[in-house]
Amino acid sequence: MKQRIDLDLAGARLDLHRQWWLAEGLSVSPALWRHQAGSQVSAERGPAPATGGVAVWIAGPDWGVSLSVELQLDGTAVLAYQAPLGLVEERVRVRSLDAWDALLNDAVQRASRLKVQYAQLLAASCTTGWLDWFHGELWLLPDSLVRVRGGFVDTVVNSVGPGIREHTATSVIGYDPVAVLGGHRTNKVIPFDGIAHARLHPGLTTAGLAVTMKDGTRHKLLWLSSEPARRVLADRLLPIFGSRLIR
Repeated sequence: MKQRIDLDLAGARLDLHRQWWLAEGLSVSPALWRHQAGSQVSAERGPAPATGGVAVWIAGPDWGVSLSVELQLDGTAVLAYQAPLGLVEERVRVRSLDAWDALLNDAVQRASRLKVQYAQLLAASCTTGWLDWFHGELWLLPDSLVRVRGGFVDTVVNSVGPGIREHTATSVIGYDPVAVLGGHRTNKVIPFDGIAHARLHPGLTTAGLAVTMKDGTRHKLLWLSSEPARRVLADRLLPIFGSRLIR
């Protein structure tokens, strides 16, 4: 059974954060209290009524998304990042008021960095070399390649809509490069504008990509040849790099 959280105290903590966010120049709604029946009322003044949840809406002048956070009575927090391309959501279990404080801080920091954009899954068997035994996902974004150990949607923000793991599908995702790189040491973010040259390797069972960045950093990515990564990357990268891409 899930442990319930004291929403009155959580609302008081939220009010403190609201004051800080407003002082930083963010746009912040009053605390919104949800009754058990599901309707919302503003409770900016006076004590909080008995409710089923408390929520807030936040936006920054330079953000690419707006953020809403709702804490439900059972301790489930729903984070929703809204952008012109669509909505992405994340659900987090909050077990204490201190965890609620940390979640609010983290959600606002993430929202300031987050980009909601299209992405295509190229491979689900991607590793960073022959000694890397853990498969990850390789994603093609408009301006970069992202390799994530254990799954992109588990490391960043859940995608909305079906087909997230279909190689031919283009999904709307919430992309935070800081969260990706902080998730595991083998995660990679490879921006196209930082690549000096690249080589695509064919193979009967395993194909790969070797990249040298303009600063001299080198990256190696391997995946099963049965996946479409090599074909898609050849079509996508050739117009960008020309003779700097060896196939």
